[in-house]
Amino acid sequence: MSFHRNLAGFSTTLTLLLSAAGSTATAQDSAAAAAAERPLTSGVFSSKQVERGEGVYKTSCQSCHAKTEYTGDKFKVAWVSKTAFDIFNQVRTEMPEDNPGSLERQEYVDVIAYIFSLNAYPSGPNELPGDDDGLKKIRIDNPPASTASALRAMPRGTAHPRVTFRK
Repeated sequence: MSFHRNLAGFSTTLTLLLSAAGSTATAQDSAAAAAAERPLTSGVFSSKQVERGEGVYKTSCQSCHAKTEYTGDKFKVAWVSKTAFDIFNQVRTEMPEDNPGSLERQEYVDVIAYIFSLNAYPSGPNELPGDDDGLKKIRIDNPPASTASALRAMPRGTAHPRVTFRK
């Protein structure tokens, strides 16, 4: 009889240990996933990428969109708390308006880096990733304070255009 009691006790102890190990692994997995996510203010695109993005913007976007359409409060309301993939995907699927999706994937990524730079996000040593998973790990946080001061420096009477992605 005592053998069965000891076996039952061992089984209960083993179950508790395995449960604890499972919840520790789940907590570690969650922490690893959160650690893999990076804020935009941590410098997730390169200055070289911004230069390329500006070139693409000038040839493919400028004729319909002013730079100011993607800055300031309109940018913050539309994109803060979302991911780099969210803005990339919208621009890629809806722009250029007359031929959506016609640019190379890297050109879209470079334009997104340029838009981020217009909002005073800092560049870093690495390029903005071109794959969906990499873009989904970049969280758009509030732009640095210098964006607000740059907007206040706009000449009086300058209308702040709306951000529009027409379908």
